Amino acid sequence: MSEVERPAFVIAVDNSSSMIQGLDSIEQRDLLSSVGLLKSKLESKNYEANIHTLDADLQSVTDIRFDQKTTNLDKWLRDLQSRYEGKNLEGIYLISDGKYNQGTSPAYFTYNHKVLALGVGDTLQKKDIVLQNVLYNKIAYQGNKFPVVVEIINYGYQQEQSHLEIRSKGKVVTSKAVKFKNEEGLTRIELEVEAEENGMQQLDVKVVGMPDESVAANNYRRIFIDVIDGKQKILLVAPSPHPDIKALAAVIEKNQNYELTTYIPDVNELKPDKYDLVISHQAYSRYKKANEAVQAQRDQGVPALLIFGDRSNILMASRTEDLFTFSQKGAKRDMVFGAVNDEFSLFSMREDIKLNFANFPPVSVPYGESILPPKAEVLLYQRVGSIQTKKPLFYLNEQNGVKMAFFLAEGLWKWRMQEFAITESSTSFDDIFLKTIQYLSTKIDKRKFKFYPSDNIYFENQTVQFHAEIYNQIYERVFGEQVQVTITSNEEFLKEYNFTPSSAYSRLEVSNLTPGLYDYQAKVTLNGKQEVVYGKFSVKELQLEELDQVADFNLMRQVAYNTNGKFYDSVENLISDIDNFQLKGVIHSQEDIFPVIHLRWILFVLLTFASLEWFTRKYNGGY
Repeated sequence: MSEVERPAFVIAVDNSSSMIQGLDSIEQRDLLSSVGLLKSKLESKNYEANIHTLDADLQSVTDIRFDQKTTNLDKWLRDLQSRYEGKNLEGIYLISDGKYNQGTSPAYFTYNHKVLALGVGDTLQKKDIVLQNVLYNKIAYQGNKFPVVVEIINYGYQQEQSHLEIRSKGKVVTSKAVKFKNEEGLTRIELEVEAEENGMQQLDVKVVGMPDESVAANNYRRIFIDVIDGKQKILLVAPSPHPDIKALAAVIEKNQNYELTTYIPDVNELKPDKYDLVISHQAYSRYKKANEAVQAQRDQGVPALLIFGDRSNILMASRTEDLFTFSQKGAKRDMVFGAVNDEFSLFSMREDIKLNFANFPPVSVPYGESILPPKAEVLLYQRVGSIQTKKPLFYLNEQNGVKMAFFLAEGLWKWRMQEFAITESSTSFDDIFLKTIQYLSTKIDKRKFKFYPSDNIYFENQTVQFHAEIYNQIYERVFGEQVQVTITSNEEFLKEYNFTPSSAYSRLEVSNLTPGLYDYQAKVTLNGKQEVVYGKFSVKELQLEELDQVADFNLMRQVAYNTNGKFYDSVENLISDIDNFQLKGVIHSQEDIFPVIHLRWILFVLLTFASLEWFTRKYNGGY
């Protein structure tokens, strides 16, 4: 049996939104008519013609929607190549503007099939204003002002002026005039916005368009800022001024998440407040006011970093602190170096930190024996000369949910200055103490129900993933409880979901959300009590297709050249070339082999004749 496989063509229509930018309704209709005309012409020659877009396989031209937010031409051509492998594919008609914003350039690769490229769009840059980029901090603190830097590209508006504005909930919060000096170029404008409300905030950034501007869709961006209710407060207490205080203050103030208050009795006044971390320099000193300030915070469950110096009462500290036991031999002190513990696991450190610490000068520690409490994590050991001992210099621990750290020396300022003298920076010193402060000041979340998105900001083509964690009374992870989730937005959007986390899968995935700011609420019932979690997340609009307005016919020509194809700048020339094709189908033959032994009637006839022959010979006396 034989059958003929007709020559086949793929009509690959780039259906990204950039294809119809600047086209009116009549021009869009003409573009679709050209695709339909091409399909009809191929089929009239008895060729197979299949329409494919970036996201679908279509039967009809009327199903094409130019709505794709991204373009990956290389991946698309490779996928088509794989799908038609082994088939009688004569070529791919690529109808595109040649613009891509994801993946690699298709001009760098040679595809297995001939590409016949039809260029769509305008290769000349029209007058336009493009809001190219918005630079901003994704986190701001309530009550503070934060900068927003806007990059604007101007095409053709030399010595003309526009206006930039930022809106929140439809109200202009700040604005600024924009003057374009050159015929074409980049202009950077910086504005300041005040973080007024706590939580995720949506801001709309817009450049007012010109009357003769070709495209207005690229004048706008939407950004999202997570406004935090205040910084973490750190209290640094010392009985008297000391260079260590300045060194620690320099580290803490490098991080904008922290607000540092330094209290030295009889030097400045301490306003009553609750802090997220208290640091005591010369801990357990003879100065009553300093000790009382530290203890007042610790009585409220505030984590503490205790730094022991030559004014510290080690005996008193050993008697008072459950996590600190030290047997001091007289009032003697020893000079030791710090050695980084390779097995420390509470947080990661820079790779060069161990080498840098080896060059730091010695510090003064009390002479005696220290007994480490269970589960203590040693950050630095004491090194005497070239011998690293098992005596701790700096260790961390936790008791009843409260984190503590103990540093058995003063003279930190020498380390920071030494590192700066050698490397012209204090990166290692700052890293180890800043991460210690971050670890201590981070609150332990003891909620029995946690529900949160894996990220606060998504793009509109991404799936929003939520994670659910449920714990019992002793904070063991439990599964099988149904979680009710509600997602809402300002545009009266509402969706409700029910899902049950399991040990294998405890995520909820939500897709096809339009750009905007969303609120979510999750509820679960544990031991008869309802636990509720609230939060916000945002979905950003993809505007990659709006940024570039100029078609790239050179890329289309290169792709066609690489595949021995051809580039066309008009559909008429493309269709007229089809009459020159002399293509033949591929004949596929198939033979069916059926063993004779499977034909029982033939076997029966043969057995009958053989039996007759044998009987005749026997009857005639033959052998």
